[in-house]
Amino acid sequence: MSSDIAPFSKLSQELIDEIIDALLDPQEAEHKISQFCDCALVCRAFRHRSQNHAFYSMRPLQFRANANCRKRVDDLHGILQENPRIASYIRRLDLIMNDTNEWLFDDSFFCEIMEIVSKTRAVVNLELSVYGWPRPFQFTNNRTFETRFVKPFITPFITSLDLHFINNIPVSLLAHCPHLLELKLVWVTVEAIRPFDAIDIDHSLCPRPRKFTFESCGDTIRILVTGYVDFGNLQHLSVSGCRSDELDDVNLILDTSSSSLQHLHLGVEDLEARLDLGKVPNLASLSIFPIRLDEDSLVELCNLLRTIPNEKFKIKTIALGFKEQLDDVYSLAEFLEKLEASGPLCAVLIKLAERELLVVKFMLDISLIYDNDMEGILEQRNTGMQVCERLNTEMQMWVAKNLELTNLLSSTLCLEYDYEVDIMYQ
Repeated sequence: MSSDIAPFSKLSQELIDEIIDALLDPQEAEHKISQFCDCALVCRAFRHRSQNHAFYSMRPLQFRANANCRKRVDDLHGILQENPRIASYIRRLDLIMNDTNEWLFDDSFFCEIMEIVSKTRAVVNLELSVYGWPRPFQFTNNRTFETRFVKPFITPFITSLDLHFINNIPVSLLAHCPHLLELKLVWVTVEAIRPFDAIDIDHSLCPRPRKFTFESCGDTIRILVTGYVDFGNLQHLSVSGCRSDELDDVNLILDTSSSSLQHLHLGVEDLEARLDLGKVPNLASLSIFPIRLDEDSLVELCNLLRTIPNEKFKIKTIALGFKEQLDDVYSLAEFLEKLEASGPLCAVLIKLAERELLVVKFMLDISLIYDNDMEGILEQRNTGMQVCERLNTEMQMWVAKNLELTNLLSSTLCLEYDYEVDIMYQ
């Protein structure tokens, strides 16, 4: 190395940390962890930051045989025994549960790992993710799960809880998390009746999450709202995959979070249940998708938007995602007709934008369906690529025309379009 180039050791620690941070990519967690481990061996200046990222997430159970999982736990236990400081880097615990690995909560090494982590001074938050795989999972002994794992190691610290495909979960896992900021429940049910030997619920530890996401949870929401979770500080609410009777429970959350909720996402196809957005006057953004463009769905959507009171209007953006499969190339015009500026939906949006600027984003996912036996006909008429080009050209012309007409009808309604047109063969 020439003398006019400063040696690597002269770089500031802050710059070195930024170099290591640049390797972080949440989408490729496993791949990047190996890179951080390699970086930790390069030089002492790399070690602290690399270990911080490498040990951020602890995943003792994976899609492997139990012997491999046990070795994984034993290895981590050995690392923490040799260097307890590494425990301060652990901020997330991912558990992939099935009928063969409940031994984890009785494993002495795993309990020692959790004890080391929980006693680390630096622990001010912890994220927990539990997935039932390959099918919905239920703990065989909720009391053991409560007393040996949840109470001593999880609820005092947890700030994020993510549960997928778990049945009959003890409610204490949800009710005793005073620092919880983010809650996600996907196909999760809780104990409907508390057994006599269950941990007593201390309502002073009631969580007050700011972000809540749930999907297809049956009566779970109704149970939580009755005293186990306080949604009074909720700012983000995302609802997906619910039946119309479950959407009734959303109104309970809207009642509780009326003064705090700012962002609402509805990922449901059936809006038949009457939601009242007038309950949340501080709502700033609303997104709804996927929406079918049949007559009933359009009426339900318009009815929902009409519940937004003009005099208390604070919504700045509305995102509407429409998904449709067409069986005829010539039915695209009929599909688009329902979204034209002269149609009922745009009339509702123009009414909402009377007082302030409103940005509405239309996301159109359109698939043209052809049967396999029609492929020859398609090839005779045009190639699939040419058909897509034609449909996209038609979309561009329609968007330009619709924007021009909307600008004439309203100066405060700003429409944005994002669309994708594909051909699918059955």
